[in-house]
Amino acid sequence: MRRPLPVVGDLFAFQSDRLRFVAAMQREHGDVARFRLGPFPVWQLAHPDLVRQVLVTDAAGFRKGMVLQRARVVLGDGLLTAEGDVHRQHRDLVQPAFHSRHITGYASVMVDRSAAVSASWTPREPLDVHAATVRMTLETAGTTLLGTSVDVGAVEGALADLLSAYKLAFLPFSQRLQGLPVGPLRRLQRGRRRLHGLVDSVVADRVASGRDGGDLLSALVLGSGDGRLSSQELRDEAATLLLAGHETTANTLAFALHLLAVHPSVQASVRDEVDGVGAPGPDDLDRLPLCRAVVSETLRLYPPSWMMGRQALVPHEVGGHVIEPGDLVVLPQWVVHHDERWWPQPFTFDPSRWLDGGADRPRWAFFPFGAGLRRCIGEGFAWTEAVLGLATILRHWRLRPVPGRPLRLDPLITLRPRGGLWLIPEPR
Repeated sequence: MRRPLPVVGDLFAFQSDRLRFVAAMQREHGDVARFRLGPFPVWQLAHPDLVRQVLVTDAAGFRKGMVLQRARVVLGDGLLTAEGDVHRQHRDLVQPAFHSRHITGYASVMVDRSAAVSASWTPREPLDVHAATVRMTLETAGTTLLGTSVDVGAVEGALADLLSAYKLAFLPFSQRLQGLPVGPLRRLQRGRRRLHGLVDSVVADRVASGRDGGDLLSALVLGSGDGRLSSQELRDEAATLLLAGHETTANTLAFALHLLAVHPSVQASVRDEVDGVGAPGPDDLDRLPLCRAVVSETLRLYPPSWMMGRQALVPHEVGGHVIEPGDLVVLPQWVVHHDERWWPQPFTFDPSRWLDGGADRPRWAFFPFGAGLRRCIGEGFAWTEAVLGLATILRHWRLRPVPGRPLRLDPLITLRPRGGLWLIPEPR
């Protein structure tokens, strides 16, 4: 049983092992649990009905949680962090670029990048597949969303700097500490400069040229001549789309490849499905149900968004408790996605559970992309890239684990593999 400490509350216990902490909170206190991170009261809600209440039914009574509020220092008022009218306006501008007909056009880039990156692998040499999937998805996001080639190393370096400051989001007065040139704060400032410099260059070139590349940035630039988007807003959206447009899909693809490597019989079945399709393309998504089931099961077992946060704006009654304005609320996908009430043998990799024609489980027992008006705008993009990327890789490679290099998880803003994710690729 935990014993909160004076002043810091449960902060140290949470920071030491975040996944174990949120699981223990549900195990010890049920679907509604209360703890404290420094001065912040936190409510953990771990039931699908409560997820729906916060994200759908009563969504107007909450704003983004503490981590994304702090992320505004880097992402400004991009879609991930904006609130209210600003979020609605920007979402209306961005939404058309994620229409299914545009995603179909992006699919060829997704397949080309997956094929090109995986073609560079050395047979039977240990490979960090997470680094490889990051390169795939970054190159795809640069081409389809920003209409340019991006410096993968520069973006990854900036992201590493930004993630190093994740723990600071939970410290008291963390916003006042951001300017101090010490430790992770120095890395945060460096990462922000690197990311903003890269994005500002891309945006400035597009504004100067007036070129319509058929990508999302073109739509934002050419559609903002009436003042709807300022230069600052263009930077915020471009930075948000670049980071959000690659990070979660890269993680999902890497985890999916890991799961197939440690379950060779499922990997063989996936290869059989892919062989029946041949070179995958945008018209083949419906012919790859097992690939999609593998991605679904990966999102359940290793949800990139492992915990969503909100902050109450008005009082809310939940299970006989009252959440006061200013209190933080967390909705842990990690807990809900591993709840044996909805998922028999919850820690077992079983893609067949997605092929049963619709199991009897609550709607919000699975919410990797959120829910309601703030549901991830790039969900269709992510599904297409993950399924086609998986099929493209498995068409050419057989994967097996590296002895002595087990998967370790790093739950930061997203759930990432710690120290890379190492597999051995063997040509088929």
